[in-house]
Amino acid sequence: MTELTGLGMTDVASRSRSGRVWKLGLLLGLVIVVYAVFRNYSYIRAGMLGPDFSIIQDAYHFNFGELPLILAVVALLFAGLAVTWARWRKSLIWLSILYAFLVFDLLALRYYVTYVEPQRLVVHQIRLETPKLSEPVRILHITDIHVGAIGDYEAFIFERIESLQPDLIINTGDFLQVVPPATFESEWPKLHAMIARVNPRLGTYAVFGDTERELYRLTPEELEPMVMLSSRKERIDTGGGFISLHGLSLYESNSGEWALRSIGQWLEQSDPDDFRMLLGHSPNYALKVGDLPIDLCLAGHTHGGQVRLPFYGPLVIDSEVPREWAQGFRRVGIPYLNVSAGAGSNRHGGLPPLRFNCPSEMTVIELVPMRPIR
Repeated sequence: MTELTGLGMTDVASRSRSGRVWKLGLLLGLVIVVYAVFRNYSYIRAGMLGPDFSIIQDAYHFNFGELPLILAVVALLFAGLAVTWARWRKSLIWLSILYAFLVFDLLALRYYVTYVEPQRLVVHQIRLETPKLSEPVRILHITDIHVGAIGDYEAFIFERIESLQPDLIINTGDFLQVVPPATFESEWPKLHAMIARVNPRLGTYAVFGDTERELYRLTPEELEPMVMLSSRKERIDTGGGFISLHGLSLYESNSGEWALRSIGQWLEQSDPDDFRMLLGHSPNYALKVGDLPIDLCLAGHTHGGQVRLPFYGPLVIDSEVPREWAQGFRRVGIPYLNVSAGAGSNRHGGLPPLRFNCPSEMTVIELVPMRPIR
């Protein structure tokens, strides 16, 4: 009995010490969680959601670089202790596995948000009836390609465009955002050749975005077949009616008040029987057009937020519009508005492509004659 009692006491003491090891491991984990929360809160306080892309880059490197490294060091520490502390080896091995699992999760998430979702190109299909056209017109709305350097993904975008066989392509800006050693001079000719290759029967029209200031110095002839509309209009004969396009300058798209001056002149000069389509890089202008006789507005710029949290939505949209307008097709008074989340990702300052719960996208808008009411 005495021997059994002694063994029982030894077992209780061993389990007690093992419990303390687990408490130590979990307490260390709590300290790391508090540290991670503090660091991310400091990024937000510093203006990350402004957005400030340099701070976004710091937050990315902390959460997907420094934090996994800290967890890996702790995992190795517990693994090393398991070699020398035989009495608590089992608990230490399990703690090492737990921390290693967290490291794997963070690195897997880093890979997904950097290499998978930014290239998971989604094509949205929209059907819009109109009495102004007697034949269908297939419009492809693309925006915010943000080419850092032409590669396989960019080639895939234009192969996808070609397969969709649009009648008209509308690009609402931000073509290039080169990442060194790439330059505008090295990448624009390649991108321009792709744009020219997929030019459809009714043409390719675009407005300027924030990132391609170098395009301003190119002549219209150098941009052909793409036509840039900056405070300019164009009337397109579709063979089954006319589309009146008006493109806003970058400044006008950012300010509804300034946009109204240009829009007013366009509406006065265009035929009310034309399908009126308004283009702007930023959707801010859409806040002022709800009561105007416009059929469709197109915009980009917001990227849909790029990072969208479940039950919350986009963290950053860099726009004055309501957050729910940052992506998708909706009616905003008289006009319809499509804001695309973009085919690329912001590369400011060499920022890696970054998307979560907001894949890259293009939109096909099928304009079809309105069916008669029987």
